[in-house]
Amino acid sequence: MKSSGKISHISIGVLKLNTNFPRLAGDIGNPVSFHYPVEYITVNSAVPANITVASKLPDSLQREFITAAQNLIATNVSVITTTCGFLSTMQQQLSQLSTTPVICSALELLPLLKSIHGGAHRIGVLTFNKKSLNEIHTAGVAPGIVEGLLPTDHLRQVISDDLNSLDEKLALENVTAASNRLLETAPDTSALLLECTNLSPYKHLIKKQTGLPVYDVVDAIHWLLDAQATKPT
Repeated sequence: MKSSGKISHISIGVLKLNTNFPRLAGDIGNPVSFHYPVEYITVNSAVPANITVASKLPDSLQREFITAAQNLIATNVSVITTTCGFLSTMQQQLSQLSTTPVICSALELLPLLKSIHGGAHRIGVLTFNKKSLNEIHTAGVAPGIVEGLLPTDHLRQVISDDLNSLDEKLALENVTAASNRLLETAPDTSALLLECTNLSPYKHLIKKQTGLPVYDVVDAIHWLLDAQATKPT
């Protein structure tokens, strides 16, 4: 029998922000981005405006994420993740709930990339909101440079205002411009990390444009699952 390419007993549990904007292939919020089945749970109070902030989340919102994660654990998902890199602030709480692996954000890769690429000063981070991202989100591992979408960028406005239409050409121009700004400021950057899960659809184009390795949470999730799974035959 020919395999479908997906493994039914391995699955991804995603804690999703309460948004409806378009999510392209490659985005963690689009199930076609994965080689494995995906189950989403929406955290109703979580929207970009109260997640992409410079501080930890209020206790009430933290409890919502913990409850949602417990619901995913009860369904026996193989890994838990989220649709926003700023949720790195929830990594410790969620990873302690059970033995289910948790990776809340691509930012969890920073210590590993620091070791691989010769120091945190060689790592560049592309983010949704440069102004808000700080050491609270990076667990004290400060990257060499952080660059982000501008408040006036089309892609950022689609996400912030939860618009139902995305101009892919404009969005790509926004991402390209952010990558260019990063390299102009820090030309000795050795690798890029995508904090924002909505940048992942442009990952291969960023690689081509910059000539650098580009890491995101989708890659990390597949790595975690491939470590568990038996490949279909």
